[in-house]
Amino acid sequence: MKHFRFIVIFSFLVFQSCVVFQATKVPSNNLKGTLEGDVSKSPKIVFLGDSITHGRVSYDYVESIRKNPKLTNALVVNEGINSRLTVQILEQLDSVIKLQPDYVFIMIGTNDLKATLSKEEYEQYANLWKLKEPVTENSFVQNLTTIVHRIQNETKTKIILFSPPILGEDPNSIPFLRSKRFAELTKEVATKQKVIYKPLHETLTTGLLSVQDLKKTPYVKKTWKMYWTILKYYSTTSTWNDLGEANGYYYLTDAIHLNERGGQVVETMVLETLFSQGI
Repeated sequence: MKHFRFIVIFSFLVFQSCVVFQATKVPSNNLKGTLEGDVSKSPKIVFLGDSITHGRVSYDYVESIRKNPKLTNALVVNEGINSRLTVQILEQLDSVIKLQPDYVFIMIGTNDLKATLSKEEYEQYANLWKLKEPVTENSFVQNLTTIVHRIQNETKTKIILFSPPILGEDPNSIPFLRSKRFAELTKEVATKQKVIYKPLHETLTTGLLSVQDLKKTPYVKKTWKMYWTILKYYSTTSTWNDLGEANGYYYLTDAIHLNERGGQVVETMVLETLFSQGI
């Protein structure tokens, strides 16, 4: 019995270590690494966000964009960090300003809105980031406005704001409706600050509603299911689409992150924006 218990505990620790390693591996082209190297390439394109931008626990749309043949001479920076809220983006603005990028694509808000869903969700982020203030719609708007305003004032960067993606795929569920509300707030900020707005949430919603007989699976907090999905991606030949479909999702992998189908919607929006600028 003791031997069996040891095997179970050891297997659990190995499993946890593998997931954490894969999920948290920092992109080599993050802001800090980029600033320490050659920044002479042009245009300079920065992606600011959370795990959806980080691309280690879902489709890596930033890396796919970086490999686009038309962007061979571009400097593409992935400044996505897992579990990040708007307040953590604020902490990276000195580095963004130092780089003086030509374009900054911002997709943030999923963790802010999750922190408003329940006390349990909030405490997870409060413990992780040592948050001193509650996360609210007002704090999200204030932080996002400050992010945009400071980049506008201290650089000549063209700013593109994405609405946060859907949370779960049941349009009638509270998490989905909260994500819709945060998309609306993002659009309001983009309009007031006169920056480009990309309706990611709206596009994914339209796509969901257009697919006949599609199962509408809601968001439910299941951390271990998310870890299991990550481990299966890195230990099998399954794609993010495969894993998402196995979990009951069309655009998502685990109710939060984008699979290839969802990530390529973002990718298309980014490339359309860049190429329309004559890149």
